[in-house]
Amino acid sequence: MKLYNTLGGAKEEFKPLEDKTVRMYVCGPTVYDYDHLGHARTYLAFDLLNRYMRFLGYTVKYVQNITDVGHLQNDAETGLDKVQQKAQESEQTVEQVIEQFTQAHKDDMKALNIVAPDVYPKASEHIKDIIDFVKALVDKGFAYVSSQNNVYFSVTKDSDYGKLSHRGLAEIITGTRVGSASDKRSPADFALWKAAPVTKGSMVWDSPWGRGFPGWHIECSAMSRKYLGDSFDIHGAAIEHVFPHHENEIAQTESLTAKDMAKFWIHSGMLNVSSQKMSKSSHNFTTIREALKTYSANEIRLAFYQTHYRRPFDYSPQSMEQGVALRKKLFTAYGSLPTETDKKILDEIVDALNDDLDTPRALQIWGQEAEKINKADTDKLFEIFGLKYMPIEDDHEASQLAKQRDEARAKNDFLTADNRKNELIARGFEPLDTPSGTRYIPR
Repeated sequence: MKLYNTLGGAKEEFKPLEDKTVRMYVCGPTVYDYDHLGHARTYLAFDLLNRYMRFLGYTVKYVQNITDVGHLQNDAETGLDKVQQKAQESEQTVEQVIEQFTQAHKDDMKALNIVAPDVYPKASEHIKDIIDFVKALVDKGFAYVSSQNNVYFSVTKDSDYGKLSHRGLAEIITGTRVGSASDKRSPADFALWKAAPVTKGSMVWDSPWGRGFPGWHIECSAMSRKYLGDSFDIHGAAIEHVFPHHENEIAQTESLTAKDMAKFWIHSGMLNVSSQKMSKSSHNFTTIREALKTYSANEIRLAFYQTHYRRPFDYSPQSMEQGVALRKKLFTAYGSLPTETDKKILDEIVDALNDDLDTPRALQIWGQEAEKINKADTDKLFEIFGLKYMPIEDDHEASQLAKQRDEARAKNDFLTADNRKNELIARGFEPLDTPSGTRYIPR
């Protein structure tokens, strides 16, 4: 299997550091709001990778963090963090915001049929690990304590800084935002530990440098190291995390351990809405919950996977209808599958997935040749792509609605038949009326 490694800028043959075990860390959400479709794009990409690795026979240890402190507005150096600001705006405690949106994230992932990570570590529950990590960087001379009791990583001490984003230090400094913290030695230096203002009454901890809280980047370094070791196989996130988040993770981790942090750095593409960048200010911001009111999880997955995970995905009625159409085609074929699989077709699908998860090609082949793959192999493909097929017979209430609809249609009671049809669709089943009878396939 080959995967595109951002670090080298090319596809590379994947071989785990440990035989048949894959250790994977994916940056999780900052829990201050409901997950949007950009989150769905990222986590669906890594869910596919997780599922496909397991299909290939690997044991996967999957860690995804929860950022509940330290991620400041607009990734700035000073000011409120996102969770704290949400608490003030909603007149809740910080703890209430964290609980609400951590659970909402997990619920949204479950609704999309995403396999839960093995570990969901919270930054706030790993403060000792973070402080120990920062202290070790200070002791080794890679970090310094400022006049304002902030701790910064000194990028000039890391000769490899910029190797992930392929930027030189001069370019990084030139691109550093105006308004960088005044107590840094260099504009490119980044915070490992922030001194807490007197007004910050919660989510602050004692440290060797005074009361404060961790910087955003150090959290992932500390937690990935705790659960996956100094070096692991895959570190992933959306493409916007290449710089500065992942670049900074590499710098601080590898400076401490003198080892490669991750063998593969994998990044999913951006999500646009009708060809425009999604943002609240543009009024094209769509949450996962909102999307699921129109499309099923199966349809969202199939729509997203018809674009390669590294390319931008455009969320639009047209792109989503492709997912609807493919779901209908695959699920309709499921009722009349052969006893034997055409092995050549299945091999072509697997070959596509082995080529950096080329899901557009894999789904094109599957969609064209679905009726040549038997039930056992189709079930395997359903598992890889995270599709749920539930026969209507397994849902007693839906079966009764279908029976009532069929009876109403036989009596030309089309009003009742239409009502039952709408109820069936709401329960996740689509009626397909054909000359040979009606089938009810899951959405």
